[in-house]
Amino acid sequence: MQTVRRFLVLAPVAFVVTTVAYLIYVLARPDGSIDLRLVGIALLVGLVGAAIVLTAVLVVAIALLRLWGVSNAWAALGLAFGVIAIIQGIDYATIGDDGWRMLTFQVLAGVQVPGWLTFAVGLLVGDLRNRAARNAVRPAA
Repeated sequence: MQTVRRFLVLAPVAFVVTTVAYLIYVLARPDGSIDLRLVGIALLVGLVGAAIVLTAVLVVAIALLRLWGVSNAWAALGLAFGVIAIIQGIDYATIGDDGWRMLTFQVLAGVQVPGWLTFAVGLLVGDLRNRAARNAVRPAA
């Protein structure tokens, strides 16, 4: 359960990072114009991108925990990334039109990359913090 909790804590951060990254991508126009309608779309895309990553990670984490008794967050993250990569590869291969294929691949990959990186960095920071707390020297009383 601790593994699932770690991912749930990182979910809002992944949503914010994904949304901000997509907003920067959308609003970075050569002419400098800003379309406020894109902000709502960016919020939706950020939510969907973070939800895809979180759902994949939680499904894999719960499956690992229940089926094999593995509670390693890094294993869950890596396996979920592999599963999503395979699903996106199949999706990429089955779409007929080359232009549409590349567009869907760029959107799926581009929106999810900040989410994956957020979860990985969050796990790394949590592990380093836990290790530092264990290794802290306590003064003798």
